[in-house]
Amino acid sequence: MTSYEYRAPVDMAADELFGFMARPESLPQHLPGLETTTPEVDTGGRRISWEEGGYRGELVVVDDGPGRSQVAIAVKTEHGGDVRRELEEAVAALSHRATGEAESSATADENSWY
Repeated sequence: MTSYEYRAPVDMAADELFGFMARPESLPQHLPGLETTTPEVDTGGRRISWEEGGYRGELVVVDDGPGRSQVAIAVKTEHGGDVRRELEEAVAALSHRATGEAESSATADENSWY
């Protein structure tokens, strides 16, 4: 198996970002190997791990100061292709969705009439 790693900063609090990532529907559409398996979620360590179909992976959300975090993802796979690019794109898409959802929720809270 070949190992790949990628880390990226995200302008979002670590607990909030992890809460989004840990939802069962968040990861499968972006990360290979999660279509038919249920990942193991370690809330205290902000860690999600999975193994299926020639993939083993782990995603960790690390606190990087107020309102900031780092997403670190590591995958071991027998599959070829541009896995590192796929990880970069997956983290970018997930981070974009998480921050967009948080902004949308904050806007809705600010605009409530009650």
